Amino acid sequence: MTSPAPAQVVDCELFDNHGRSVKLSSMWADRTAVLVFYPGDFTSVCTAQLCEYRNRWQDFTKLNVTIVGINPEPWQKHAQFIGAHDFPFPILSDPTGTCCKNFHAKAWWGTRRMVVVIDRNGVERWRKSVMPLSRQSADDVLAAVKAANLA
Repeated sequence: MTSPAPAQVVDCELFDNHGRSVKLSSMWADRTAVLVFYPGDFTSVCTAQLCEYRNRWQDFTKLNVTIVGINPEPWQKHAQFIGAHDFPFPILSDPTGTCCKNFHAKAWWGTRRMVVVIDRNGVERWRKSVMPLSRQSADDVLAAVKAANLA
């Protein structure tokens, strides 16, 4: 599913990998944010997806883009996941599922695999949801950023 029309997004309060409260809007305050909703830490497809983004980190930063991983798992587990894979971007905990719900990333099986591109004004510019065993490639996300004239 890809969304064609820009829409203002709802801000959320999440927790970083140190247990500190973070406003999601701080992620797009000075750059484009790519929100990556994913089912679970340390699972094969999620790990491959986030490791691909890590490996392409320079491509994202050249476009002034930050990646933000989001799911309801505890911040302590996210801290272990970040440490195990050296992610240069934040992974935020949504323990109540409110943020996942606001972005329609909550599914009957847990968290839907979805990528949402947010511009510096907090406007959604692109969204793509795929089946749990598929993933959005870094090339797809980078192309979406460029197509939305955010680069």
